[in-house]
Amino acid sequence: MVEAYITIQTGAGTTRDVVEQVRTLDSVRRASIVAGEFDIVAEVEAESERELLTLITEEIQDIEGVGRTSTCIVLG
Repeated sequence: MVEAYITIQTGAGTTRDVVEQVRTLDSVRRASIVAGEFDIVAEVEAESERELLTLITEEIQDIEGVGRTSTCIVLG
């Protein structure tokens, strides 16, 4: 099992819509709007690194309004 935090920058005025869509994804345990460099932090869990990569590149980054993402994999 791979756990990670994904930070997401969104386009102006899209944060609420993006976080609602992120929350519907099966691998997302929690997603919150935050203040700072990024607009959303999502806590995710995937079966493998390949599944995590698919979640990021084919699901999260495909959501309209998502700009840059950054991923922090939990080590322990």
